[in-house]
Amino acid sequence: MAELRLRTAGNIGIQPSYIKGMENSGLCYFIWDDDCDVVGGQCSHCNTIIWTSPRSNPILSERKPSNVPDSGKGYRKYYEDNLQRFLDSLPNCPECGKTDHDLFINNTSFPRLKDGTSPDYSQINIELENRDPNSVKVWWLEAD
Repeated sequence: MAELRLRTAGNIGIQPSYIKGMENSGLCYFIWDDDCDVVGGQCSHCNTIIWTSPRSNPILSERKPSNVPDSGKGYRKYYEDNLQRFLDSLPNCPECGKTDHDLFINNTSFPRLKDGTSPDYSQINIELENRDPNSVKVWWLEAD
């Protein structure tokens, strides 16, 4: 059975940061390393993130069915369905108890801030104030 536990952000390879000028909105989390074995699902109610390994997650690590094309609309539909199945499979949020995770997070898809703000990450002038990743606890879903 999968188990949720608190781990440090540094232990799983994510960088917690404040965005300058938006510190009151809460921390944001970044995965800078392309080889980092971590993805997350964000709660639509309280914005808590449950992190896990995509390699050990049975939905994210499944083989693409042979009837799904390698590219195009058919592949895109499979990919989006796969992400939704992953989000739907996450356990209740450990902070608010709800089961509605609506945002998949990886090294190219960034989370909302704790207060629900969605920064415009495409802005060139965003300045980050990194926090010590070993001092910030996050929720980790340990695979079966």
